[in-house]
Amino acid sequence: MSMKKRVSKQKNIYKNDKKWYDEFMKINPNKKNINIISFFISLIIFIFTISILNKLSSRTYLSQNQIYNENIIQNELLLNEVKDFPIDDIYYWKIKIDKINLSANIAEGTLDEILESSIGHYPQTNTGYGIIALKAFNTGHENNYFSNLKELEIGEEINYYINDLHFKYKVIENTIIKSEEEENIINSYEGDKLILMTYVKDLPNTLRCVVSEKCNSKLT
Repeated sequence: MSMKKRVSKQKNIYKNDKKWYDEFMKINPNKKNINIISFFISLIIFIFTISILNKLSSRTYLSQNQIYNENIIQNELLLNEVKDFPIDDIYYWKIKIDKINLSANIAEGTLDEILESSIGHYPQTNTGYGIIALKAFNTGHENNYFSNLKELEIGEEINYYINDLHFKYKVIENTIIKSEEEENIINSYEGDKLILMTYVKDLPNTLRCVVSEKCNSKLT
């Protein structure tokens, strides 16, 4: 086939295609509008689908957050069921204060023979909830657990452990009191407080009193 004939044939094909297109548009004058409408319908469906997915994701997050909050409440209820620990039921009793590199066991009583080996617990105070008071030596003995108690500043953290529970306290006071005020000071506080008492070097008849407030309760 010659080049001239080929070109002529291609022109005829083009004419036939164009003729077909023109005829089609005459028969379907709204085809262009249909395409535009289809596009917008697809867009609306896409936006609607994204909206549904976002809502489902939001509901999932709220559900997980609700479960988390319910677990916290349940833990708090569990912790609050135990108002105190009888001494005979305590198998692990400890205090840690990172600021002064303190980690020591706690024992019942504040007599000197108790304080020689442990931090003593005031028997008239609670052991797990409410007012807890502890006492230790700060100088002149083999174990001076509270020797650096004066270095504790407001906001310092104190970790208190009893059995399977771990309580965190924040220091709210660090003062010196008269020895005769010891009992009254301890009894004057309310809520969940941890009070640490020790003697003051070169100041007879005085005690250093560090008061901290509970900031959390959790199972260890």
